[in-house]
Amino acid sequence: MVQLGRLQADADHVVVYFFPQAGAPGCVREAIGFRDVLPELLKRRVRVVGISASPASEIAAFAKEQSLNFDVLCDSNRRISEEWGALRGENTARMTFILSSKGIVTHAFPRVDVWKHPAEVLALFAASAPVAEPASAASVAATAQPVVSATPATSSSTGHSAGPDLVAEAARAVLKLLLMHKQSGGSIPPDVSELLSQLGHK
Repeated sequence: MVQLGRLQADADHVVVYFFPQAGAPGCVREAIGFRDVLPELLKRRVRVVGISASPASEIAAFAKEQSLNFDVLCDSNRRISEEWGALRGENTARMTFILSSKGIVTHAFPRVDVWKHPAEVLALFAASAPVAEPASAASVAATAQPVVSATPATSSSTGHSAGPDLVAEAARAVLKLLLMHKQSGGSIPPDVSELLSQLGHK
């Protein structure tokens, strides 16, 4: 079990990325991309965690084979994927969320180019002044489903590093994600559905 709060404790941001299948070509490309940029992300106090519904044994073999240097978690019952809107039928979708230290979503990527995505994430923090690395890199984990926030926070409060443009960008991304989730048959609370309908008419 890995709690999101533990990852946030020594980081300013946490990258939570969902991927369909351990060992699949696209998933390998994305994972080694994050592996290679992780030292630079750690200097900027950014942690990474990958989540898939693949069996724990396959994830463990995948993480070992690719020498991954960040947490890779097994969401065996797909509960976390569903709660984060990253479930398409029985498959975990390839999506990424970036959270602040307060658990607020600052960026959401409903579609990902596995060849460019890790560098794209690093570029978001490229202007950040490097600071001392956290005490240690995240260990690879392939255990039970991770204990993370039931739903990513979408509050407009953005902490110390986000400005109005970032808030607007995050709001648009989350709105788009909710619409996609609803259109694909996912359920959302009635009050959120009403808000989406109102916004859709503007």
